[in-house]
Amino acid sequence: MSDPMPKLWQTRSATFFLAAFAAASVGFWVLQWPQPSHPPRALALDAALVTTDATKVASLLGATPQGTSQPPGVLANVSSRFKLWGVIAQSQHGHPGASGSALIAVDGAPAKPYRVGQQVADDLTLLSVLAHSVTLGPKGQSAASITLELPAPPGVITPKPAQ
Repeated sequence: MSDPMPKLWQTRSATFFLAAFAAASVGFWVLQWPQPSHPPRALALDAALVTTDATKVASLLGATPQGTSQPPGVLANVSSRFKLWGVIAQSQHGHPGASGSALIAVDGAPAKPYRVGQQVADDLTLLSVLAHSVTLGPKGQSAASITLELPAPPGVITPKPAQ
């Protein structure tokens, strides 16, 4: 009869080497596992390098370029005369509203782009552009005659002011 000891050691050493190979394989693939990607960092842009083409912005927002002249009118019913469609607000050197563009429809005509300081209608110019509103007034004066607000997006409930 043969001695079972040599076969037992062969089985044990084969099992040991297979287990070591499996552990090494698992370790290798764990080290190859993709690392979580880091979110991209926001880059600070110099305001002097960023220029806004108001005509391109207007076409992106759906305005049609038309050279219609505005009929003279009075500021009696501002809410029906002017409609604010969009804004690009920029602040320069701590002066919010000092520059930017607005897409404004006057007297039901298609909306046109206006820059700060540009004449909107008759004697009204665009004085400032903020994140959700613009101010119109006589050229050369800092006091605003009209403030136009962007309409709230659909589905947003705005609280009524306290009386």
